[in-house]
Amino acid sequence: MLTEQQKERLYKQQFRLVGSHSVVKICFWTKECVRNKGKVCYKQHFYGVNCGNCLEMSPVITCNQRCKHCWRDTSVFSSGWQGEADDPKEIIKGCIEARKKLLVGFKGNDKIDLEKFDNYLIPDHAAISLTGEPTFYPRLPELVDSFFDDFNFKTVFLVTNGTVPEMLKKFGKESKRFPTNIYLSLEAYDEGSYKRFTCPVKEGLWNKVNESMKHLNTVKDKTRTILRITAIKGFNMNKAEKFVKFVELMQPEHIEVKGYGFLGYSRKRMKEENVPKWEEVQEFAENLSKRCGYKVTAKHEPSNVVQLSKEKML
Repeated sequence: MLTEQQKERLYKQQFRLVGSHSVVKICFWTKECVRNKGKVCYKQHFYGVNCGNCLEMSPVITCNQRCKHCWRDTSVFSSGWQGEADDPKEIIKGCIEARKKLLVGFKGNDKIDLEKFDNYLIPDHAAISLTGEPTFYPRLPELVDSFFDDFNFKTVFLVTNGTVPEMLKKFGKESKRFPTNIYLSLEAYDEGSYKRFTCPVKEGLWNKVNESMKHLNTVKDKTRTILRITAIKGFNMNKAEKFVKFVELMQPEHIEVKGYGFLGYSRKRMKEENVPKWEEVQEFAENLSKRCGYKVTAKHEPSNVVQLSKEKML
């Protein structure tokens, strides 16, 4: 349960709480589209998602990790799910409405294309990735179905830290649909580095992460699986060979190597020297490519991301 002070702090940071445990925010790239800046993020560059129609949200605020590089305010996190679960349809409805209210203020900008703006008010892509660990939400499979069936979303991306494989295994059993993309986000290269850098709230979570990777290997024909590796200078960028075993275990459709950004609350835990240059991110991706049989297939410097794909997909 959030305190009034925590709620106020989130509000000032442009988060909007929805129901009892969900949250929504307008991302930087959506704002750039609305402002008619002609800038897009990697999701549009790699996967054709329209940034202007993106709904970035999470059905939970809590997380079971306290990652040092996380830009979120981890003081609002708890160790796990608490209380009743809001209805998925009501969560989505509330997020769309809160998003619309956040965007309305842009109408005062004389650079806004009003015709495009009216279209941007209707999201058709969901990024379940804003904060927390979304697989804590007990009705996550229903939420994904509702995005597609009740609100006509074209795509739904889910980002997970992999610590709740039990929930990932429910897709296709307790839902008709899978997310379009399932991202498993990874920074650590062994159990020791996981405990040291990711700071899990309890023992045994590293085994859960590995279990999730193993499971995602079995659903590649139902969803686009992506291993997201955050490249952090001074921590893992000289460990490319250590990630090969995870690629072999998960066999993802794509790998995305993304450079760490010195943003938000991570500035209290990290240093600016931990931010890799674009050339260094590309070098790390190339080193990984040589070792795991995936080839570089796309780059997006503004997002600081390099995509690798299996050779058979070229």
